[in-house]
Amino acid sequence: MTFAIEPRQRPAFRPTGRNAAITLIAFADENVLGTGRDLQIRDAIPHAAPIAALDLRMHQYADSPGWIDAWRTGALRNIAAQQLDDLGRLGAASCCYSITVAVEDPTDLTHLQLAWAVASRIVAAGAFAALDVYAVSWLPGTTVASLSPDRPFTIQQEVSLIAETEPTPGFGHPVHTRGMIKFGRPDLVAGVPADRVEETGRILNHLARMLAEGHILAPGQQLRLDGRRLLTVTAYAPDATTPELNLNNDAVLIVDA
Repeated sequence: MTFAIEPRQRPAFRPTGRNAAITLIAFADENVLGTGRDLQIRDAIPHAAPIAALDLRMHQYADSPGWIDAWRTGALRNIAAQQLDDLGRLGAASCCYSITVAVEDPTDLTHLQLAWAVASRIVAAGAFAALDVYAVSWLPGTTVASLSPDRPFTIQQEVSLIAETEPTPGFGHPVHTRGMIKFGRPDLVAGVPADRVEETGRILNHLARMLAEGHILAPGQQLRLDGRRLLTVTAYAPDATTPELNLNNDAVLIVDA
């Protein structure tokens, strides 16, 4: 069989021994896969995709009401209200599918290609929305269905960049990523005044792309950007002045040198 989908490479990969993982939750009105599990994804993934690492599970509301509701209530529902059109349908869904791929220190990004290919097939079968758990981002089914398997990689499709509107005294406005665990890399955090939020977002987006490509950022490392701004990588340790952001991943703090 010929595999036409090229693996997404990490051209700057350096080993760290860290695990990378992606989890997607696809919601459906009912069990859209029936009793079969053959999703026919071979034509949508690279030959090297880690199929053995795929953990696909179907969850019926009657069996796991608390587990399913945890993904569509509270803060996650507030985000869904901004990113999905039909909260009523989300709240009424009687079924969802968890798609998880976890791999050790991946030299490429085929694990991400695999997870999204599975989500696309489940959407094609009838699921209407998907939650990207680590990025904390909702996608309508139509968006997932439109993701071409050989699309170019963009960091914005895998990682959320968030600027908190409320400043923390002594820290500033937290600007941070969510989802860098997908690459086996720490999330990025900065605290800045309001007039530097936009610039800092661009910087973190650039650094996130570097990490996705395989670079490493470690405490003590210094970075010069645009030939003028010198930044230092430090440990992110929430305390009285550094806010707890509940990233579900470790992180590094980017500060001015």
